[in-house]
Amino acid sequence: MKRTLFTSLAFFGLLFGISSCQHHEAPAPAAAVLRTATYTYAFNRGQLGEGTAYQGNHATNMTAVLTIEELGENRCRVKMLLNHAIEGTTYLVHAHDAANQETTPNNTPYLESPNEAVLSLAITGVGHSHGSSGHRVAHITAKGEQESPFGFDYLTQWYAGFLVVHDPLQPLSTTNLQSYLVVNKFAR
Repeated sequence: MKRTLFTSLAFFGLLFGISSCQHHEAPAPAAAVLRTATYTYAFNRGQLGEGTAYQGNHATNMTAVLTIEELGENRCRVKMLLNHAIEGTTYLVHAHDAANQETTPNNTPYLESPNEAVLSLAITGVGHSHGSSGHRVAHITAKGEQESPFGFDYLTQWYAGFLVVHDPLQPLSTTNLQSYLVVNKFAR
């Protein structure tokens, strides 16, 4: 009897062990690693060549930070931050597709209409101050973001275009590089 009971318990234990191990669920796939790239741009001091340096009344300490965040499904978030902006002033920020300047109407190295799918923002300077001992330091930034229907690799490796920050203190021009606060290759 003891032997039958022992055999029965061993059999049920083995059966239970086998049945509980027969169904294995595959581990969930790892979440996609989404990428981010950040590019910092200096003020336009003529980086694109002779005769392109900024001419105007805006402070020359502005910098721009472009961030591209991969969202998946061949889409990105394109973010723009301007440092040392003028409080309450709206800046137009665009991507312009590169072009052969010999074939553009005004001999610009880009198409004069912005590529709104890549980047087209109107962002306003907002200030904050900090400091102590009676010394206040104001820092004014302008920032904005938009979704782009282009993938991360396309924007960061293959898109041929220019980032342009227009001077809000001058009439809008898409042909006068000397009126651009920031102008340089997009995402490079």
